[in-house]
Amino acid sequence: MRAFLIAIVLLLLPPIGAGTRPPAPLANYLFGLSLATGHNGQLFSCFMVKVFEDKVIGSDPITREQFLMQARGLEPSKANADGTDLFARFDVRRCAVLVDEEGHQHMSDCPLLDDLWKLRFWEYPFLVRDAAHTGKGWSETPNAPSPRQMLLLSDFGLRYPTDICYGDNVFRLLHDVGDTAWVQNYRNGY
Repeated sequence: MRAFLIAIVLLLLPPIGAGTRPPAPLANYLFGLSLATGHNGQLFSCFMVKVFEDKVIGSDPITREQFLMQARGLEPSKANADGTDLFARFDVRRCAVLVDEEGHQHMSDCPLLDDLWKLRFWEYPFLVRDAAHTGKGWSETPNAPSPRQMLLLSDFGLRYPTDICYGDNVFRLLHDVGDTAWVQNYRNGY
């Protein structure tokens, strides 16, 4: 009886090497950033992007605070499973967690995020108290980057001002927005 059961099991098993495939690849979650106005009234939007075979198959908006905490590795995230400070990894100094001599962590609110609107507009697009604007942007045209500027932004995966750049490109963009030489080139076309 035992031999009979073993024979049945062996017959039900597929032949060795036949029909075996490597496991299907899994989708990755990455951080995303867009120069499009978000639901939160900010002039940029943060996302959790789901990517499969180098194609975005889903995106969910996240708040600025969620993005900062997760990208710093201070809050669990599907896009930062190992808890790395991605700002430090990409040398985005104005957003990284700072540790003083006593080992205390200090965090800024990442002022570079407040400069992202300047990539898209040449003047702050919202009126504020007394109809004053909060400053000049870096765009060569009023409401969108010029074709030359879009060519620079395409290095980060942005073909249009409302596209989402994702993954390493988010942090490369933030790094360059904090680089005065890059900003000067973006503004003046050197």
